[in-house]
Amino acid sequence: MAKNSYAVFGMGAFGTRLATALSQSGNTVLICDRNAARIEELKEKVADAVIADATNEEVIRELNVDKFDAVILGMSSYFESQVLALTLLKQAGAKKVIIKSKSAIQEKILYRLGADEVIQPELDVASRLARKLSMANISDIFEFKGSAIADVLVPPELENIPLRDLDLRGKYNITILLKYTPDGLNVCAIGPDTVLKAGDQLTVFRDQKSIIELFRGK
Repeated sequence: MAKNSYAVFGMGAFGTRLATALSQSGNTVLICDRNAARIEELKEKVADAVIADATNEEVIRELNVDKFDAVILGMSSYFESQVLALTLLKQAGAKKVIIKSKSAIQEKILYRLGADEVIQPELDVASRLARKLSMANISDIFEFKGSAIADVLVPPELENIPLRDLDLRGKYNITILLKYTPDGLNVCAIGPDTVLKAGDQLTVFRDQKSIIELFRGK
C-alpha cells in the first residue's frame, strides 16, 4: 500500500531524483514537465506522468492537485513560472506546496505568496558539509523540531566506561539509539553494561547542542 501521494513539477536533476526516490519508497508519484523526452524517460519509474505546463490553469485544474499530500515545484530556473504555478496551485486547493528556490529573496517572496515550505538544496548541502568538516567525530546530523539525530564516533574521553556510569541521558540529554561494528555494517546490542571503545560508531538522539559539544572532537 502506498504511503503518500505527491506531484512533482519540473524534471530537472532535482525533480527527477526526488520523484524517483519518493516512488522507490512506496509513494504514489505523479510527474509533470513540458519536456516530452524527459517524461518518456521517467514514466516507467512513477505512477503517472504528464506532459504539460504547470503554469496552465486548465492543467492544474484537471490534475486535481488537492488530492496530493504535497506538490513540489522544482523549476527554480524559471522564477516567474514558479510564482504563477504557486498561485494556481493554491487557488486549486493544494494541501501543501514545497518549492525549490535559488536565493533568499526568492524564498521570502514565495513564502509571502503562500508557499508552505521553501528549500534551497545547494545551501542545505553546503551547510551540512561545513558542519561535517568542522566536527571530526560527527559524520552526519539531521535537525528536526529542536532536536537532532546524528551518526557519531566515540571520542577517547568516553572510552572504557560502562553506559550506566556515563549516564549520557542524565548528564547530556543524549540517548544512544544504535551501536555499530567498527565497519559500520552490523548493529550491536547495547545495555547498561555496554562499554564503548574509541572509534565505535553510534547513532544518537536528542539535544543538538549537547551532541555537538560532546562528539565534535578537537
